[in-house]
Amino acid sequence: MKQFKSILLSVLTASILVTACNPADFGDINKDPNNPSTAFTNYLFTSAATYVPYFVLGSATNGYDPWQQEWPGYISESKNNQYGPLATTAQYSTVSTIYLYALRNLKQIVEMNEDEDQKGESNVLAFGSNNNQIAVSKTLSAFYYMSLTDIIGPIVFTEALKGKSDDIWTPKYDSQETVYAGLDTMLKEAYGQFKENEDLSGAADILFGGDVAKWKKFNASLRMLLAIKMCDVDPANGKTRFAAAYSDGGMTSNADSFMYTYDDLTWNRLYYWVSPDYSGAGFNAVPNMFIVEQMKALKDNRMFKYFDIEGYRGPRPADKFPRDSYDSFYGVPFGLSTNDAVNAWTSVCCSINSSLLGMSATVPVIPAARVLFTEAEAAARGWISADAKALYEAGIAASFEQWGAEGADAYIASEAVAFDSSKAIEQIAIQRWIASYMSDGVEAWADWRRLDIPKMPVGPGAADSGNTHYPYRLGFYTDTDVDYNYDNYVEAVKMLRGGVDDVTSRLWWDVEPNEEGVLTEEQCVPPTL
Repeated sequence: MKQFKSILLSVLTASILVTACNPADFGDINKDPNNPSTAFTNYLFTSAATYVPYFVLGSATNGYDPWQQEWPGYISESKNNQYGPLATTAQYSTVSTIYLYALRNLKQIVEMNEDEDQKGESNVLAFGSNNNQIAVSKTLSAFYYMSLTDIIGPIVFTEALKGKSDDIWTPKYDSQETVYAGLDTMLKEAYGQFKENEDLSGAADILFGGDVAKWKKFNASLRMLLAIKMCDVDPANGKTRFAAAYSDGGMTSNADSFMYTYDDLTWNRLYYWVSPDYSGAGFNAVPNMFIVEQMKALKDNRMFKYFDIEGYRGPRPADKFPRDSYDSFYGVPFGLSTNDAVNAWTSVCCSINSSLLGMSATVPVIPAARVLFTEAEAAARGWISADAKALYEAGIAASFEQWGAEGADAYIASEAVAFDSSKAIEQIAIQRWIASYMSDGVEAWADWRRLDIPKMPVGPGAADSGNTHYPYRLGFYTDTDVDYNYDNYVEAVKMLRGGVDDVTSRLWWDVEPNEEGVLTEEQCVPPTL
C-alpha cells in the first residue's frame, strides 16, 4: 500500500503549474504551442470533466486495476488471481492525478471568472456566463473532493492548491468531518450562483450538455449523498443538510442522471479489458458471484441487461444455458486462492453485458435511481416528510427503465421485493446496490462500509493474506509525505478510526466494523453442468 506517488508533491506541483494568464499576450503560442500563455475556460473544463470515470472503473494512469467495481461486489477476475488477496497498485495515481489536473483546472476557472480584470475577456467567457462557470466548477470540484475523501479519509482540502498563491507548501490534511461541512457550504453557494437564464457552453460541457437545470439537480443530489453518510456519526447535521438539499430538488428521472460517454478524449477500460471486439483484450473481468446470485434469487430481469450469457471464451450451448433462464447465469467468486481456482469457473461464468464494452459506451456514474433510493432511506429515517415506499418503488422503476428491462411492476409487487417498513433500510440498501452496478463504485463501496449490506465474505486468497474483510479505505501516505510533511501526516493518521495508515482503519462516518467471513469451500467450486 506504499507504492503510490506523494499527495503532497502532487498538490505542490499543481500549485506551481497554475500559470498566470495575460489575455492580451498571444506571442507565446507561436513560441511554445504546448504551453500557451492564454487559458480558455471551455478547454479547461472539458479536460477536468474527463476524470469523472476514474471513480467508475480505472483510469488512464493505473493500467488494469478495477478495484472500484471489485470491492463493492460487482466484478471478479476470471483469468488470474492478481487482486484476489485484496491488493491494489493504482489508487494513489488516481488521487494525485485528480488534484494535479481536474481540481487545478476547476480552481483556475473559478479564479478567472472572479477576477475583475479577466472575467469579461473572450477566453474566459468561452465556457459561458461568469455565474454558471463558477457554479459548475464548484459543483464538479465537490464531486471530486467527496470521492477522494470517501476513498482515503483525511485529505488536503482547505489548503489545497495554495502553494503559489498563499505560500502554503506543507498543507494540512483536513478531517472528513471538516471536508463534508466545507463541501456542503461550497455546494450551497454554487447552487445559489446558477442562472438558468444565462448561457453555458454545451460543446464544452461533456457531462450535462450545458443544461443548467440538470447541474442544479446534480448539485442537490451531491449534497444528499454527502448528508446520508452522516446518519450514524452526526445525524442531526445530516438531517438538516439533507432536508435542505431535498427541498432544492435532486435527480428524479433518468433524463437527469449523471452519465459519462467515452470518446476520443477518454477510453473505456472495459473495451480493452473485456470486449471481444478488441483483439488484445485480457478477458479478466466478469460478474461477481454476489451480484449474480442476488439477482437470481429475486428473479430480477435487469440481469439480462447487466450480463451476457455468452462466456468470455465463446458461445455457450443452449441446452445447458437457456437464454431466458435466470439459472443459466453464474458469477465468479472474488478472491480465490490460485489461478487454477479462478480458471475453473470459465466454463460456466457469464460476461459483462456488451452494452458496457464499446469504445464510445455511455456508462452511469450517479443514476437517478441512486438518488431516489437515498431519498427513500432518508424518508425511512424520518429525515424528510416523504413516502419511503413510493421513493423505493420509484428507484426500482427508474433503474429498470435505465437499463431497458421489462417487468418492473411485477418485480416491485413480488414477495421478496415488496416494501416492508420493518426492514426498510435493508431493502433500500439491497436495491440501491443492485441499481448501482457498474456505476460510481466509490459510492457503492461507501454504502457497504457504512451499512454492512450486502454481506460479502472475502475469498480464501484474501484470508490467506490476512484480509478478513474487504478494505475500509485505501492506504495513501508514502515515505515522501512523511519526510516532507511529517507533522500533518501524524495528525491525519490520528483522525482515522483505528489510527493506523492502512486499509483496516475506517473513515469518520464508518462507525462499526463490517462483519468478517470467508467464502465456504462449496462457494469456491463451480457447478457441474
